[in-house]
Amino acid sequence: MAGCGGTDSYRVSFEPHGQKIVTGRILPSMLASDSSFQWYSQNYSSFTPDSASVMFLSSEAKNIHFIVIGGTWCGDTKRELPKFFKTVSLAHIPESNIELYGVDRSKQSSDGLTEKYHVTNVPTFIVFSDGKELGRIVEHPEEGIEFDLVHILQKK
Repeated sequence: MAGCGGTDSYRVSFEPHGQKIVTGRILPSMLASDSSFQWYSQNYSSFTPDSASVMFLSSEAKNIHFIVIGGTWCGDTKRELPKFFKTVSLAHIPESNIELYGVDRSKQSSDGLTEKYHVTNVPTFIVFSDGKELGRIVEHPEEGIEFDLVHILQKK
């Protein structure tokens, strides 16, 4: 199955026990609207990011690019991905600045992306400015997704 978006191309598969796995380039709206991923909407709505961090990100992250790699099967992704997207949404970071990719349990992408960025754990949030990696958050943030994003941007 392929996505309808111009740059979005994904595959859907099901594990023997029925869990839905999406691989390839996806949009967060797909996760929010699919009943197989109720965790996304639940964790998005129940999370309230730190307001000072959101304000900082709103002013400092407009030209920042993010590559996010996660697994719809992964507990860490289910916890952190909605928090990330709620934070960047409240900070008014354009969705066009974020590339979201799903991977299967092998954590390998068919297009070489995971190898290019040396991704071994999910979720991985990679932060770029002018094509240069500023930092990344892997599996779980140290303080919280919004705080860790602020720390990465403060170092630039």
